[in-house]
Amino acid sequence: MLQTTTELGWQFTWGTVVWLIANLMAVATVPSVLYHRKGQPLSSLAWLFALIGLPVVGVFAWWTIGRLRMQRIKRRRVNARNVMSRHISALGARLPDVPLRSMGALATAPSLSDDELGQIFPVTRDNQVELLVDAAEAYPVMITAIEAARHHIHLQFYIWEADATGRHFRDLLVTKAKAGVEVRVLIDAVGGSAVNDSFMEPLKAAGAAIAFFLPARIFSWQNTINFRNHRKIIVIDGQTGFIGGLNIGDGYTRDWHDLAVRLDGPVVDQLQEVFADDWFFANGENLADPAYFGGTTPQTPEALRDRARCHVARCRIMASGPDTRQNATHDALFIGITGAKRRLWLTTPYFIPDTAIQVALRTAAYKGVDVRLMLPHRSDVPFVRLAGRSYYGDLLAAGIRIFEYDGAILHAKSVLIDDKLSVVGSANLDIRSLQLNFEANCIINSQAINASLAALFEKDLVRSVEIRPEDLQNRRFGAEFLETVAHLLSPLL
Repeated sequence: MLQTTTELGWQFTWGTVVWLIANLMAVATVPSVLYHRKGQPLSSLAWLFALIGLPVVGVFAWWTIGRLRMQRIKRRRVNARNVMSRHISALGARLPDVPLRSMGALATAPSLSDDELGQIFPVTRDNQVELLVDAAEAYPVMITAIEAARHHIHLQFYIWEADATGRHFRDLLVTKAKAGVEVRVLIDAVGGSAVNDSFMEPLKAAGAAIAFFLPARIFSWQNTINFRNHRKIIVIDGQTGFIGGLNIGDGYTRDWHDLAVRLDGPVVDQLQEVFADDWFFANGENLADPAYFGGTTPQTPEALRDRARCHVARCRIMASGPDTRQNATHDALFIGITGAKRRLWLTTPYFIPDTAIQVALRTAAYKGVDVRLMLPHRSDVPFVRLAGRSYYGDLLAAGIRIFEYDGAILHAKSVLIDDKLSVVGSANLDIRSLQLNFEANCIINSQAINASLAALFEKDLVRSVEIRPEDLQNRRFGAEFLETVAHLLSPLL
């Protein structure tokens, strides 16, 4: 080969050598792409184009973040969950009045097992739900609940910044740990990379337990960098819980528009189980114990008199991840979208829907459902925003209304279906959340909570711009070209 290229008059340089090696590696990578993306032709083509057009970047991207399969990690994750399932089942027998678990219990798919779908918990009644908008409102409520902890505090976050806010939460936990409260902190190893061992050392010294979820090993054969734990969960004394899109950091108090809910009641056992499952996988400690479960009681209207913003609701937790054959969040959202009869209002910061979700959204609009999307006008990931805008044309043509929020960086995630059903949690309406990340959401059946979320949506409309078909027609060629490129690469994101 070298002789042939020399005869053709090629001048060998280090750049030539790198180019040749990259092309050879790109060709060698093709079988891996075809295997790992089987059943996903658009994604396969996107990766093949990347390998051919940009071999150096394409090969590196594929072997670092591109592979979806995680056989060894999946087996280890499933094995850990099976162990926890047995322990939780045994615990349930000791607490017969507390229905702790019903794995894979989608009413529309009763034959799916846990390994195939994920965790869809049963509906719990008489929970107390409080809607928390933005960090400025949510952090004080979280801090007050942490200060009141008597037995244990469990925190799980995707991002924890090593700034003033991060230190405030850390130091508060240090105080509680020194007072004898059990403190466990689970952080995603990539998203929470800012908080290293030295940052967490005061917390460890106070007796708290710290774990990082799936540390990234870029050059490992079983690469884990692409599979992140995006859940944001707090459980205090097994009685109070928080779930939503908020991370911990200074920026979230100023420039971000986000959403979370405080939960009190039987549904907190479900949040506890999601944490316990992840904790067992990351740390090996078994939390299936009456000290952590079964301590919640149903809430009544009388219990809410001093908390005007709280409402009694039926709730269930939905958890999903890349370690199952089917994704519970994706399928539940698909069912909710197709089942909407009057209203379907969705807020998401990252919008890259797969074909099934696109068809479901358009079909809902064709049926006369009021379908509205609240998306960001400016984003912390501009390329993803460009990819999202590439879907606008088909959606607008179907009668879907699209609004771009321009008040701050939109990071809230919510789904409103008709006038009672709502979903709040960590999942975005993009391929990463619906295929790659471990996510957790709360499905809330409450007319009052639904109305509060609708009021928030309408309030956000004041700071939003509605996108109309003529806006797409009048946009500059450069913007349209960038959106087209982003759309082509969207299956890679």
